[in-house]
Amino acid sequence: MEAVDRFLTHLRVRRNLSANTAQAYDRDLRQFFSFLKTGDPGSVRRDDIRQFLGGLLQQGLDKRSAARKLSAVKAFFKHAAREGLVAANPAAGLRSPRLDKKLPSFLSEAEAGGAAAAAAGTRHAARDRAVIELLYGSGLRSSELLGLRAGDVDLAGGTVKVTGKGGKQRIVPLTRPAAAALRCLAGGRAPDQAVFLGSQGGPLARRQLQRIVKLAIRAAGGRGKASPHVLRHTFATHLLERGADLKAVKELLGHASLSTTQIYTHVTVDRLKRVYRQAHPRAGRDGERPDGAAGD
Repeated sequence: MEAVDRFLTHLRVRRNLSANTAQAYDRDLRQFFSFLKTGDPGSVRRDDIRQFLGGLLQQGLDKRSAARKLSAVKAFFKHAAREGLVAANPAAGLRSPRLDKKLPSFLSEAEAGGAAAAAAGTRHAARDRAVIELLYGSGLRSSELLGLRAGDVDLAGGTVKVTGKGGKQRIVPLTRPAAAALRCLAGGRAPDQAVFLGSQGGPLARRQLQRIVKLAIRAAGGRGKASPHVLRHTFATHLLERGADLKAVKELLGHASLSTTQIYTHVTVDRLKRVYRQAHPRAGRDGERPDGAAGD
């Protein structure tokens, strides 16, 4: 569909969005126009968008995914209005479904250390240990780790140069275990060569990365979610629990807004409340409120 193709080109060239984000927009928009059985943006009405969104929710799609699809539709029609493809923007002012606040999953310090130890015992121990140490020790996203090149690693300075969302770069410090693990991988490679390689010698695939992390977390006894992003959540949570400044954590994570980072303060406050209730003689047991009323 030409209008969608032009919009995606705009995203890649003008807004410098990542390939993964552009692909998600592509899927969502083609699903939208397929639902309406039209390829003409000018024929779309406000009620059409509402019906699309309502149908997704009725089919059981979670609110967060539905909101993402609506965001793609809104971005498309905002661009279409600027380009003169529609007389008026039918998506203007439409509100996304109210999202339930979900606290991020994270590991205990013992589980994180156990995951790194488990990775050191695999067939590709040097690579797998470096994966865990870098995700947990520096808080990288999956795409940032997979995009890492040997020239991005500064072992002497103890840092890595990371390319995040929108092509934005930041410098992130390395823990000693991460630096030691990377020394085994990046040493002797050309600056533009990928640091993390798959079993066939090519760049490590996202699916392989997810498997490495899942096996390591499960081996360490982690029973909840087991993904690269859980290690990123763990990185941020452990920093805040040990007194790190919220703004510093924001910069380390590469968040554009402080509000995105603030979700981790809820995690640490909830944990402090549990410790307080269990430890203080006048606080009441965990799950009880000090005024004697039932807990949440």
